Parts: sequence; structure tokens; C-alpha cells
Amino acid sequence: KLNNNDTLIENLRQGLNQAFDFHDNISADDNDDRNPKLLATYASNINWPRSVCCLSKSDGSLIVCEQDRCRLVLFTSQLMLRSTCGGKRGNNLYEFDSPWSIASFFDKSSSSNILVADTNNRRVQHFLIEYNGKFLYKQTFITKEKPFFVGTSNQHFAISCEKGFIITFLIKRKIEIAKIDLNKTSIIQSSIQNALPFCMDPENSFIFLSNSASSISIIHQLTITGEYLRSIKLDHYPFLRISYLIFDNYDQQLIIVDSFNSIIYSLEHDLDEDNVELLLKRSDNLNSPQALCVSNEGHLIVVECSVTTQHTLKVFRYHPCSCHSRVATSSVKTSETTSVRSFVFPY
Repeated sequence: KLNNNDTLIENLRQGLNQAFDFHDNISADDNDDRNPKLLATYASNINWPRSVCCLSKSDGSLIVCEQDRCRLVLFTSQLMLRSTCGGKRGNNLYEFDSPWSIASFFDKSSSSNILVADTNNRRVQHFLIEYNGKFLYKQTFITKEKPFFVGTSNQHFAISCEKGFIITFLIKRKIEIAKIDLNKTSIIQSSIQNALPFCMDPENSFIFLSNSASSISIIHQLTITGEYLRSIKLDHYPFLRISYLIFDNYDQQLIIVDSFNSIIYSLEHDLDEDNVELLLKRSDNLNSPQALCVSNEGHLIVVECSVTTQHTLKVFRYHPCSCHSRVATSSVKTSETTSVRSFVFPY
């Protein structure tokens, strides 16, 4: 019995030490005033921005999805307003009802296209962005369940709907490939009623998804047809959460938003350990992040909103860039690597 008590005390001590270390990591101030991570902020007339994406490499424009105003806002890469689409709640063309997320892709003519999860209308709308910034409606994909997340690769796109459904399509022909019911797979241990955030590897269309409502942070990897490949479990899972994720093709890693803790971190999913790195935290002027993308310049573009914080679009340093003179040799990647680890485990 004494040995059992000693074991319990030791486990408690280790758990408390991990919690204190984690708190210290996310609370530590960055005192390097010469090299601030926050490069720009747009907070004028923006309301409940839920998602953001970047257009083609030659364009570099940004599109923000405003849930409450039911509109899309097109910015230049310097955060200059170009145009808007929507702004009226409805179910007609160029109208939305609580749009939740957006994603961009390129067709055979290299034109900039976007997909919008028009959640309450149970549809995903496809628009072409013309050279003058005008949104041109192309087509609609109707979903039985409400769509919340959309993602794209070079050849495919996918829609994540409520009740744990993932629908995948071929971009070129716009035809459905598979409708994956995660509740009928061995991946999820309990019934899913919500839509799962996900991202796609641009090259091979692997899908990385996570149940953000779960108390255990796990990322599952699937093929475009729904075949289960593996799962990545974040160690010390009580501390890091998964609210939103993207695939950074440049570094071949996942970038993950933890809205609850106001953290953005990276995960090199092909490594076995010591591969989770805190990129941004509250002391870096990050407040309730909702979604992000990587700009053509290598910046992290983040949208923030909550009932208690300002609603903003922010630009943070990420990859070394040539557009900020002295800071061109440095990046946010100098952030500390935490003791949090992840590992791949079979089911």
C-alpha cells in the first residue's frame, strides 16, 4: 500500500510539473523588441471572421469569411480592402447563411477559385475570383448535413459536415469520390455529432482530421477514399487542443490552432518525438485565434474573434521573408520547442 501511495504521489508530482512547465512556456514574454513577431493588424469593420485563405502565388490576395455578416472580404497581401461578396443573409446566389470556412484551389487555367462552406444553407458554393477582384459564381454542391469545413489539395477537395461526415471530390471533374461516415469506422471511439476540422496534403491528398470536441488530442490520417492510415496522439494531451489545422507544404508539417489556450503550434507528423513546437502564444499578441493560412510571402495569416476580444486579421512572421528588411533573416520558427511530444500509434 505504501508503494502504491508513493507511485500516486510521484505521478501527481510529474503531472503538476508538466502543467507548470506548460504554463511557463505559453506565458513567457518575448522581449526581443527588435524582431517582433506581429507584422500587421487589420481590425476595422471586421466581424466574427471564422476562416481565411490565400489565393494563387501570382496574386497573393487574402479572403476572410465573416460568419455574422454572411460575407467574404477580399484583401491584398498588404491588408488593403479590394472587394466583398455577400453581406445579406439568404439562400440565393451571392448570399450566405452563417458561412464557416473557405479554401482556395486552382483550375487548369491557373485561375483562383474558392469554396465556401455555406453552413446553414447546407451547401458549398464555388466562386472564381476575377483579376479585378470580382467574385464570379460557378456552381453549388448540396450537402444533406451542414458543412463546416472545406479543404483542398492539388487534385481533390473535401467537405467536413456535421455528424462526422467527410465528402471527397475530384477537382478536375467536380465529381464525388467518397462519402466517409466516421461513425461507422473504428477511428472514433464515441458517436460524433459535430463536424471535424481537417486539412489536406497538397501533393498526395492525405486527409488529417481531429475531433476538436474530444478531451484527448488525436489527429487521424486517411486517404482520399477514407482508408485509415494511422493516428497521431499528442502526449500530455490535457494541455494542447486542436481547433483548426492546415498543412504547410513548405516545411511538410501541420500547423495547428488551439483557440482555447490562444496558441498556434506546429507538428512534424513524420517524426516520432520532440516534434511539437510552439509558434505563437498570447504574449505574442495572439488572442482567440480561429483559423490561419500561410501567405505567399511566408507569413502566418490569422483571424481572431470571441465575445470578449477584438475581432481582427493579423499577419505574423513565420518563414524568413524578403519583404521586411532587417527581419528577413529571422522568423517565428525561433520559438521554443516544448516538452510536449507526439507519437504514431496503431489502432
